[in-house]
Amino acid sequence: MKTEVAKHRPTITLKLATSLDARIATVTGASQWITGPESRAEVHRMRATHDGVLTGIGTVLADDPELTARLDPMPDRQPWRIVLDRNGRLPLDSKLIQTTDRAGLIWCTGSDVAAKAPSGGCQVHHHGVGMSKTGPVGLDLHEVLRLLTDTYDINTLMVETGPILATAFLRAGLVDHIAWFRAPLLLGGDGRPVFDSLDVEELSQAWVLHQTDHIRFGRDVLDRFDLSPT
Repeated sequence: MKTEVAKHRPTITLKLATSLDARIATVTGASQWITGPESRAEVHRMRATHDGVLTGIGTVLADDPELTARLDPMPDRQPWRIVLDRNGRLPLDSKLIQTTDRAGLIWCTGSDVAAKAPSGGCQVHHHGVGMSKTGPVGLDLHEVLRLLTDTYDINTLMVETGPILATAFLRAGLVDHIAWFRAPLLLGGDGRPVFDSLDVEELSQAWVLHQTDHIRFGRDVLDRFDLSPT
């Protein structure tokens, strides 16, 4: 991957795993596992090739992920794990916290959580909260990304998260590549979509993707895309 130093942010790959109709979970929130073991093994290989893996607190609370690259043999280094947590809700018994002895964690929050942060391997950073017309929203993504590049030398970043944060990255123009795993399943219109609203009213406003690869993993397919420059 090409490092885009001039942007003062990492090159970002948004990883998605959905049904064929672009749903990440059923109407009740069941999501494990939409994709098969071959796809999940490829995700571990992808993590090992990135400097960092980022997720949001919603995904942590729902799935309790570890976000390490679990390969055989294990890689020489693990990617930094980054969690965006505006209100400091990261559980101290989460897998992210409990595995900081073998993989570093960067906890980005809008709250003062330093007192409860565990020592060793967990780096805590306080960030500003972005604003919308209706009030506060999530953390300032540009500020977070500058930190990752300038302080931790994270030049390639894989984003594994839910629809709110995935949409925020996309709408902010921060996604360079999409790696989209799709399983041959249909969950229907009441399933949970992979993106929130993109405010696309005309086809001319649609995000344009340029497909770069199409690979089968077991029953699933992985399509890779580059985003059209705007």
